Amino acid sequence: MKKIILILILFLSASWAQNLEINPDTGLIIDPDSPLVEANCLACHGSNLITNMHASRKAWLAAIRWMQDSEGLWEIEPEDEEKILNYLEKYYGEKYDTRRRIPLAILLQNKTH
Repeated sequence: MKKIILILILFLSASWAQNLEINPDTGLIIDPDSPLVEANCLACHGSNLITNMHASRKAWLAAIRWMQDSEGLWEIEPEDEEKILNYLEKYYGEKYDTRRRIPLAILLQNKTH
């Protein structure tokens, strides 16, 4: 029974992932709020910065604040910022990865011996 459930989950996940349409011009997933993300984020950097980050909502917000404080990003209306964060969290949020790297302390310990 567990195998059937796992297969069903994998199938549904694959089906859901295949239904996402990518904007060929920007490389971002198309969504009602993607134009807002494109207008505010891609004005200064490429979409690969977004697609490769996979951060938590808190980390996305911290990145926005850092860009506003240090890089000249303009103030974003609170409603628009909420939509941007929702989009980033939904499509480029944290992903659970079972292939975690070996802790740095262990790597350094092995290099010194």
